[in-house]
Amino acid sequence: MKEIIMKIAAQKIQTYGLRKFTMDEIASELKMSKKTIYKHFKSKDDIILEYFKEIIESDKTYTIEAIDKAGSLEDKLNSIIFSYHKYKLPINILDEAHKFYYEEWNKIQDLKDFKLKLIETTLKDSMESGVLRDDINLTLISSILESVSNTFLDYKFLSKNNMTLKDAMNEMITILLHGILKL
Repeated sequence: MKEIIMKIAAQKIQTYGLRKFTMDEIASELKMSKKTIYKHFKSKDDIILEYFKEIIESDKTYTIEAIDKAGSLEDKLNSIIFSYHKYKLPINILDEAHKFYYEEWNKIQDLKDFKLKLIETTLKDSMESGVLRDDINLTLISSILESVSNTFLDYKFLSKNNMTLKDAMNEMITILLHGILKL
């Protein structure tokens, strides 16, 4: 039952946001009383905590599995960046979490740091195996990637430039791996 409640709650969060979805909407859609929901979740905030927990856990699990299956450096980087979440995490939800749910925002930042570390390790391994040039400054690349990922987590930037997070990250990977010069 908890899983079913979370599935509907995730849909409501994605539609209305973290602060505007209601327990009444969840109960109505599931044709149950709010009392039944409260047997599984103490509060709306408890649902939000579970929402982020499941997203982060599923993302980390998927990312590690995807890296193990990926062949090329580009495939590995894409596996890290474009990972699977159990529930969708729209950019506007990230923006709302940043403003109103500080602990959950910090968990998202920890996930970002986890991914940046994986990218750094992947680049280092590629350098050691001869796929990348060995004169690349990995500290600088990591710093650039962190700055870029912070920019892409800004809903206003993506909206202003009419880009999705996926589009922005694809562009970044292309520039990182292939440069900006015509060859």
